[in-house]
Amino acid sequence: MSKRGAFHAPRSTQPSRRERRVEHTQEIQVRTSMRRRRLATRGGVLLGFLAAMVVYPVMGTIAPYANAAEQLPGVVKGESPTTATAILGAGPQFESSDLPLPTVDEQSGAILTSADVPVASSLLPDCDPNFDTNVANGQLTSDQLCSLWVAGESLRPDAALAFAALNERFKTEFGVDICISDTYRDLAGQYATKASRGYLAAAPGTSMHGLGLAVDLCRSHASGVYYSWFARNAATYGFWNPDWAKTSKYEPWHWEYMTYDRY
Repeated sequence: MSKRGAFHAPRSTQPSRRERRVEHTQEIQVRTSMRRRRLATRGGVLLGFLAAMVVYPVMGTIAPYANAAEQLPGVVKGESPTTATAILGAGPQFESSDLPLPTVDEQSGAILTSADVPVASSLLPDCDPNFDTNVANGQLTSDQLCSLWVAGESLRPDAALAFAALNERFKTEFGVDICISDTYRDLAGQYATKASRGYLAAAPGTSMHGLGLAVDLCRSHASGVYYSWFARNAATYGFWNPDWAKTSKYEPWHWEYMTYDRY
C-alpha cells in the first residue's frame, strides 16, 4: 500500500453550518416558550389581584341591592325609576288646597302698606281717597283729581296718594322731589299733544293721562340711576313703565298707575 493511500486526514469536530442553524433555531424556540410561560404566569397573577381587590368587592356591594329600587314607593316592577326617585324615593305628597286665590281687589291692598297711606295723606291733606271712580277720559272733575307738589299737575286720588308715597321714598334716596313734566290731560290737552307728537301720542279720549293715571317724568329723572331706582321700587307703589314704552314707543319717562278696576 502506498503512503498516499495509507494517509487519512483527521475528521473535523466543528459542527457544520446546517447543524449550527438547527441548534440556534431550537434555542430560540426554547427561549420563546419560556418567555410565554412567564408572561402567562404574571398575567394570571395580575388578573387574580384585580378580581380580589376590585371585582369581588364591587359585585358584593351591588348585588344585594339589585332589586332595591322596586321596594321604593312609586316604583313599579318593569318600569325604570328616575335617578332622583331611586335615591330619594317618591318625595312628599302635597294635598290640594281649597283656599281661594286672592281677588284683584285684595291684591290692590298690597300696593300701599298701612304705613304708607297716612304718610301720603299727610303729604296731600286735601286729597280725598273716597271719590267717584266713574270717570270719563279727559273729563275728570275737581273732586276726582288731587294736586301734586308741582303746580298744575294732578292725578286721580288713588294714583296721587300712591305717587306721593313713592316720592317720599325717592326723597330719602336722592334728597329731592321727583321731577314731573306731565300728568292729567283733559280732552283739549290730548288733542294738542296728538297734534304735536303724532303717532307717539294716544288717540284723544284713550290716553291714560286722560284718566289721571299716567305720569311723565322729566327727562333728567328718566335715565341712569333714577330710572334704575324706579324700575326697582315703583311697582311697590303700583306704578310701572309699560312694555310698549320699552319697545315700539320708547318712553322711559312714562309711568302708569295699575288700578285694579282696569284688570
